[in-house]
Amino acid sequence: MMNMTSHASITKHSAMNTGKKMKTAIIAITKNGMSIAEKIRAGVGGDVYVNSRLLNEADLKNYFPIKNSFKDFIRQIFSSYDGLIFITAAGIATRAIAPVICDKRTDPAVVVVDEQGKFSISLLSGHLGGANELASKVAQVLKCMPVITTASDIQGFESIDVLAKKLGFYIDNFSDLPKVSACLVNGEKLALSVEKDFPYEKLAHLIKRSEVFSNDLPKDAKAAVFVTDEEILPPPVPYVILRPQNTVLGIGTRKGVPYETLLTQVKRALRDFNLSEKSVGCIASVDIKREEKCILQLSECLNAPLKLYTGVQLAEYENRFPCSSFVKKTVGTGCVARPAAYMASRGGEELGYYTSKGITLAVYKRRTS
Repeated sequence: MMNMTSHASITKHSAMNTGKKMKTAIIAITKNGMSIAEKIRAGVGGDVYVNSRLLNEADLKNYFPIKNSFKDFIRQIFSSYDGLIFITAAGIATRAIAPVICDKRTDPAVVVVDEQGKFSISLLSGHLGGANELASKVAQVLKCMPVITTASDIQGFESIDVLAKKLGFYIDNFSDLPKVSACLVNGEKLALSVEKDFPYEKLAHLIKRSEVFSNDLPKDAKAAVFVTDEEILPPPVPYVILRPQNTVLGIGTRKGVPYETLLTQVKRALRDFNLSEKSVGCIASVDIKREEKCILQLSECLNAPLKLYTGVQLAEYENRFPCSSFVKKTVGTGCVARPAAYMASRGGEELGYYTSKGITLAVYKRRTS
């Protein structure tokens, strides 16, 4: 039985990737640090936190005071921001964040700027968190030297986690990523398998540094990367799977359908097409289902956003599919699951359609080109 577990861990770090403004804290503990913080706020944006002893009543309009223990303060704000910029010594920043560092998939970007504004150092979450990019932006603002120490950046190529972030892939078997990345950095033989419909040009940097294979893993491969939405048999070497978020589930339900019933149907459908749950990128339905518990629970379980359409929007495409006069009278369109999935997949391919126990389920593959 498929284990439907949430894969939210990879999705927190999205601000630097999607154009969404990064929520940033700028932390200064000296007068000179305050002036540097002002320049960074003007160029990058963010909330400026300053040692409370340096602030008077008027300053509180522009700054947030740092009170009590510095480590306690960092612990309180650490998970509330996408990025933290310390204008301190690197050692101060390192000791402050050490107790709260958790996982590179969820930790915020941490950048350190020295008191003279000469260096902008990427300290933590360089790739997934966006610290490398943030450090570079700060360096541009301050006209100083960015310090990036991740091996792939030094060698001038795109790392696997940066590629995944840029393309919106989920990294499956994440625990093997360090070993696979080490293989790539050290120039050892990396095998790459890409699903046939995926546009190869999006993987140009990775293809140049690996051997592409289709069926049998090369015997001398030291690691492997798979780009697929399908379940695979684990190879005998370290590997990661880059999951395109290209599976769309269109869903219509009677009111009050139990979540377990919907989950069982979704499991069956994904199993029928050997699809991974971690490739589900969207759940689509009609807007009157915005409070339907089973759909909301499924969206949370799969960490897949819920895209809702009005009955009028769905009706524009209902002539492509068999319709029900009862459904038409109830929601304003003769069918829900199929047109919703069709729209959300941008006119993609229908893989399967299911009707059972008050549920209609359409499985579509979103166009990737």
